Amino acid sequence: MNIQFDVAIVGGGLVGLATACALSQYALNIAIIDSKIHQSESFPHAEIGIRASAINGASQRYFSQIGIWDDLFNSNRVQEFTEIGVWEKNGQAHLSAHAKDYSYPNLGYIIENNVISHYLYQYALNCSNINIFSCEAIDCTFNDDFAFLTLADKTVLQSKLMIGADGAHSWVRRCKNISVFERDYIHHAVITTVETEYPHRFCARQVFYPDGIIAFLPLWDEYKSCLVWSTKPDNAETLTALCESEFSNELLALTGDKVGKCKLINPRMVFPLKARFAKQFVKHRLVLIGDAAHTIHPLAGQGVNLGFQDSALLVSIIKQLIDTQKDIGLVNNLKSFEFNRRKDTLVMLTAMRTIQDMFNGDNVLKKTLRTIGMNAINHSSLLKKQLIKYAMHI
Repeated sequence: MNIQFDVAIVGGGLVGLATACALSQYALNIAIIDSKIHQSESFPHAEIGIRASAINGASQRYFSQIGIWDDLFNSNRVQEFTEIGVWEKNGQAHLSAHAKDYSYPNLGYIIENNVISHYLYQYALNCSNINIFSCEAIDCTFNDDFAFLTLADKTVLQSKLMIGADGAHSWVRRCKNISVFERDYIHHAVITTVETEYPHRFCARQVFYPDGIIAFLPLWDEYKSCLVWSTKPDNAETLTALCESEFSNELLALTGDKVGKCKLINPRMVFPLKARFAKQFVKHRLVLIGDAAHTIHPLAGQGVNLGFQDSALLVSIIKQLIDTQKDIGLVNNLKSFEFNRRKDTLVMLTAMRTIQDMFNGDNVLKKTLRTIGMNAINHSSLLKKQLIKYAMHI
């Protein structure tokens, strides 16, 4: 069976779903292909998600454009944070900022990934021009006019444009033989949810120490946070094997009295961290977005925001092409997307590498430089405001 669409999106994660929902507003027939997509069906009322994202101003505006922000906000599972606190264990480097100092209502939002996914999925289900295929894709081919995607049940989807939003190990990227630059951060991320002894007070906290980085993302319950602990691979495995009390003691030894003792709410998950950068974001009738195009270290919480920025720009360009009656799948018509997103991603990749390298290890010279640098930023209101505006994408 051959079914025709305007756009076929492989990957029903946050970025793929957001792209489908946004494109649905422009009278396009859209297919989403993901064998695990129905995991987004039910709202996680009692469960607190293991993974959460720091959503910046640009992503929040994109959710409003799509039409899910009010539902998200009214779910009581959105936590705005108004303060950031960054410090170095056994060092003098320190950085803090409060939204009120810059007349901002907040510095961003922390939302569980499964909550965002739920509302995007519900939106997609209610769109008559979005078709969801909970099936594995097994082959893709292209001719001058169309992309063809073959599913495991032998269904063939024909589209003017295929979008690869299928994650860091993208099948679409491999299918189209797009090579990728990779750099191992020599870190694994231990991710879980914790209940802290002290309330988070709407503050996102991050501590650097010679072997890693620990971040607390404040959740909708004032005593609960998403913990992202980036550390060397062997230490990550050790941390996941510790009993809860030993894990809590290790965490307390590095974070001091900032959050107090922590109690585990969810199991600990481990993710290897690599910088990835696809050498092409665009090919004939194909675009890569989100983690399929790039991955970065989570230390600044910008990974998912980069993906949503990919999505928002691509949707805007497709709308312009439709309005001017141009082919949405031609490489030349999509070059502006590739140019802009490659540029922004390279800036972020470079920044993450610089920060991680600067804080890696206990070299005396590096320690002196990062103390001088961070404290200089911390005492410069203008410079700090510029960094905050860049992170918030405003």
